[in-house]
Amino acid sequence: MFVITGASGRTGRAAAEYLLTAGHRVRAVGRSARRLADLAARGAEVRQADPTDPVALADAFRGADGIYAVIQPNYIPDHPDFGAFQDQVAASLTRAVAESGVRRVVGLSSWGAQHAEGTGPVRGLHRFERRLSAVPEADTLWLRAGYFMENLLDHIGTARTHHRISAPFEPGVPLPFVTTRDIGARAGEELATGTWHGTEVLELQGERDVTMREAASVIANAVRADDFTYVQTSIADFHAELLGKGVSVDVADMMAEVGVSVNSRHTRMQQPRTARTSTPTSIERFIEEEFAPRYRAAVSD
Repeated sequence: MFVITGASGRTGRAAAEYLLTAGHRVRAVGRSARRLADLAARGAEVRQADPTDPVALADAFRGADGIYAVIQPNYIPDHPDFGAFQDQVAASLTRAVAESGVRRVVGLSSWGAQHAEGTGPVRGLHRFERRLSAVPEADTLWLRAGYFMENLLDHIGTARTHHRISAPFEPGVPLPFVTTRDIGARAGEELATGTWHGTEVLELQGERDVTMREAASVIANAVRADDFTYVQTSIADFHAELLGKGVSVDVADMMAEVGVSVNSRHTRMQQPRTARTSTPTSIERFIEEEFAPRYRAAVSD
């Protein structure tokens, strides 16, 4: 039996679905049992537990052959100290693993987590890796995932109105675009069949590296907009835009740091691209299946 934390999130749900489809018993853990009703309908056992509650998590972990440990990858926009929240969840998960006796863990991390500083919210995942990896006798595999393709969905409004997407990344910097579904599926696969020992890192680099300029071109082809383009936003303007949307200063500072880190190549993949570090979904498939239908629906509204 495998326990999936963050089971109502994108990667957690995908991990649970992969394991259920493969015939494994799954215990899906999340803040809201209601949001896990579809997994319960497919045969998953559902446990409601807050990620900051180590007692509830330890109870959910007991008897498991392995767990998928997740700190929500999406920042909380108005949080005054998101790093402290990450540390609180990391401490809770770590204590629960230690007290439950689970010996097999797959943890969600991020590209750039090899660095302690200069990577925005990934700094919290660096600390998470160090904390959880110190649990005695637990074999932990860290999935350092690349840049989520789903981040492109945040640009649909601008894409519809102005035929462009914008971000603080240089237009030609290669990004390891990867889908959350592929990340979750790999987490499930590794839990069920992986053979790592001790602490190991596996980077998930997507189907191939893609620049923002290329991503805009793929969108242009999919939505049939010849004038569609990518516009780089300055770090200062990006920071100001976030503050204007009500994002806290702490989180805005973190996200601006991401832009600097990616552009300077401080945040980068370290492992060579292989069949194991690659994932199947191409940017073209994602845009056609996920971005373009939402874009067309928005246009028709």
